[in-house]
Amino acid sequence: MDAVSDGSTSPRAAETVLADALVYDSHGGVACFPDLDLGFLSRWRQGGASFISLNVGWDALPWDVSLRCAAHYHRWLSMRPEEYVIVDKVADIHRAKQEGKLAVALDLEGANALDKNIEMIPLYHQLGVRHMNLAYNKNNEFAGGCTDSEDIPLTALGRAAIAEINRVGMMVDCTHTGYRSSMDIMEVSRTPVLFTHSNPRALWDHKRNIWDDQIKACAQTGGVVGIVGVSKFMGEEEDFNVDSFVKHIDYVVNLVGVDHVGLGLDAVLDPEETPKLCEIYKRFMPIEEGEDPGEQVWNFVLPEDFLGVTDALLKRGYGEPDVQKILGGNFIRVASQVWG
Repeated sequence: MDAVSDGSTSPRAAETVLADALVYDSHGGVACFPDLDLGFLSRWRQGGASFISLNVGWDALPWDVSLRCAAHYHRWLSMRPEEYVIVDKVADIHRAKQEGKLAVALDLEGANALDKNIEMIPLYHQLGVRHMNLAYNKNNEFAGGCTDSEDIPLTALGRAAIAEINRVGMMVDCTHTGYRSSMDIMEVSRTPVLFTHSNPRALWDHKRNIWDDQIKACAQTGGVVGIVGVSKFMGEEEDFNVDSFVKHIDYVVNLVGVDHVGLGLDAVLDPEETPKLCEIYKRFMPIEEGEDPGEQVWNFVLPEDFLGVTDALLKRGYGEPDVQKILGGNFIRVASQVWG
């Protein structure tokens, strides 16, 4: 949608569209700590979200810590049924919306959480994990990572993992995955494949972003690309704002159509987390020459920005049905196919 309207869309119109939408944030970027207080989730509900997926493990963690995180998050949520609904099926998201609650599922960023055993996948599914990818930036026994020096194909163990993910009813995610492995995954998965929080590399040439042919392959599976709201993956820091976020949405829409784009903010809310994350990113993120990882700037599109994103889409000429698809309807469609 390159054409921009005359800007006459009123704030009330955006509020109405947001209130009616099922807003689906496909990935919350909170770091995984097995004793984390999840009270920050109230900001998603107050911002207008219907659903968020929280990562409970990534390849920077030992497998047992990821498992502890999943158990802790599931227990924390289950003890607060007046505020949260743990998602099993898509009907749970609709129920949460009707009851004024936030629907929450869990996800895994990388297969290290499996301890090299695909038998762990059904266990994570029982604990509320509803999508996962196989590699977090670096190569492992399952698949290649997007920032590793060697672009490896999907391994035999990775193929077995995808088959098991399909079998138990999780969605397959290729964010953070290497190019060759992601293309292999999209070829072998029996269900639509997601990039839950990835931006088009044609707009910003960062190794964490994805090429046009990856986006097209995702759409051909029936999948969705969730636009990530992390400044480092969007463009120059001085250009960081909601409009730059929406430009990435526009790009994917123009490339593959409005049915294949959604939101995956990857927002980190606790300022004290950023130094901790940077220490971990030293091993898992490409650092620019001469750059101090501890001094990197990290800005985020936040849950409070859902209204601004809605308004920006309307002002760019998107009709309300398409805005609702982008805010969550597209991910809901895939989840309905995979979770039931």
